[in-house]
Amino acid sequence: MDRKRTFRVVMGVALALIACLGVFVAGVAYANWSAQRRAREFCSTIPVGSDISAATARAASKNILWSSSSGYAFYFSGFIFDKAVCRVSVEKDGKVISKMAEMEYD
Repeated sequence: MDRKRTFRVVMGVALALIACLGVFVAGVAYANWSAQRRAREFCSTIPVGSDISAATARAASKNILWSSSSGYAFYFSGFIFDKAVCRVSVEKDGKVISKMAEMEYD
């Protein structure tokens, strides 16, 4: 092989690897962006002063993971272990007093 052809083959392989890396990075970014968007949308539908049972029922109907260990947390999967969380604080009677959506990177 002549040098020009070898150079073209090496550059083609390098460009293919760079393109694959770019697709991977874009996929990670999209997965996390999508999770954060879904968490914000879910949080925005929970009115302050409403009963938390409506939000938990909606989460159950949409197969959204949630927990109530300290307040309420609704989880939206991102890339591998990353997740977006909609955190809701409630009073003792179950009324929503605050809400916040955030991204957690693990």
